Amino acid sequence: MLFLSGSRDSVIATLPLPGVVCVNCRMPGTLTGLVISRYRHLFWIPAFSFGKTSISTCRHCKQVLPFREMSAAYQLPMQAAQYEARIPLTHFTLLLLLAAYTIISLSITWFEQRKLAQAPATDETTIQPTAPTTIAGLRYKVNVTDDGRQYGLIEVTAMTADSVEYRMTGILKGALTPASATQALHDSVALTNAHQRVLLQQWQYSLDRGFFKRL
Repeated sequence: MLFLSGSRDSVIATLPLPGVVCVNCRMPGTLTGLVISRYRHLFWIPAFSFGKTSISTCRHCKQVLPFREMSAAYQLPMQAAQYEARIPLTHFTLLLLLAAYTIISLSITWFEQRKLAQAPATDETTIQPTAPTTIAGLRYKVNVTDDGRQYGLIEVTAMTADSVEYRMTGILKGALTPASATQALHDSVALTNAHQRVLLQQWQYSLDRGFFKRL
């Protein structure tokens, strides 16, 4: 991922220097001091400031001097102006956004945990399990092929609070009638399929998905 990062300068204060003579053109009253804040940015969003500096400019000869090259007559007023100038909060935009995001995230987490802690505890002893509906003896068809020409039969033999017991035939063919279903469930059930058990949730999932067709 490409990160567009760099540094920029921004003028935060302007100070006329009326009593100072330009050292280059010797013209009085033509100097202006600028206090500059330097900041880093990420994707052009100011991240943080890393200091202040100052320069002087002459309106007459256009000379520009950084602070370290100024004469003492320049430096004294510029040093005072640089000290008093305040760095704008906008130069810390990215840090402020990150701080706000962190505070909001922590606040949301704290409120959610407090809400859970204050919620009344569920008294499990007062909850009575719902008696399962008796479905023993129900029969279902399970298509093996899309056209339904090959299929299997399932007959529920028992049901508990959390599971279903059933027996299942092998793959069958031909027309399906109540009589042929009864015969198949009597003659075509292998010993390994005579006593099958599945969780009630899995059984209900298969019914909801239409995998089992009730006869």
